[in-house]
Amino acid sequence: MKNTFLLVFVLLLGGCSELDKALGIGSGGGSPKNATVSGAYTVVETSTKNSAVTNVYVDIAMQSGTSLAGTSSTLVCPGNVIANCIGNDPPSVATFVGTVSGNSVQILLSYPNAQGTDTVTLTGAVSGTSISGTYTDSQGDAGTWAATQSSSPAGTISGTINSTVNPLTIPPTITVMTTEGQNSALTGTATVQNWTCYMSLNFSTGLVIGGAFTLSDPTNNVAFVAVPSGTGSFNVAYQVGKSALRCAGDHGTGTLVLH
Repeated sequence: MKNTFLLVFVLLLGGCSELDKALGIGSGGGSPKNATVSGAYTVVETSTKNSAVTNVYVDIAMQSGTSLAGTSSTLVCPGNVIANCIGNDPPSVATFVGTVSGNSVQILLSYPNAQGTDTVTLTGAVSGTSISGTYTDSQGDAGTWAATQSSSPAGTISGTINSTVNPLTIPPTITVMTTEGQNSALTGTATVQNWTCYMSLNFSTGLVIGGAFTLSDPTNNVAFVAVPSGTGSFNVAYQVGKSALRCAGDHGTGTLVLH
């Protein structure tokens, strides 16, 4: 009994890890558990060479205990300008794959641009639901990056839009009721006032992509793309297809707010 008491006392002085090893429980000082990186993320890259900012919108899932990948709908938006966004439009797609070791991550982001294919190597560390670190790319850029989890755009979204082709003096107002389903699917219905094209839209297809989203009305041939411009606010662009029954080929921009 005295020897047992002495052993436990010594182990307590040595810390819990020593006690765990003696009792055969816990990691015993082994390799730390790898962080889990999963969900909708907004990644912001900031160049240390020219201060340029590129936003990346991606849905990340763990492929195993050590690897992660983004979906094929990943959006890369230089300057966070919708017109500059690359991805979700084959063959111009972005790939996002990486590995996790403890709290450390390394990610390869590849996408086409005017200079060819740019491959960005991002290294960093996970802290809760955030990730940050540094990056270099194959076209000579380098800088810092930070990724944060994005909230769902489901709910009531409203604001104004206006045509770039035929702008109206009073911009049309739009209110969209959205619902997020499985696999990041997004659907909704919209009412529009003061728009000469449509009074209502039925967005039967759509997708949440990180902090961004798309909505499409196949019947009326109208599609929306939105990227966040602040907490709960979005810059949007819309396109009416060339074969649409009304306002064929029309396109424009606007701003929306999630309520």
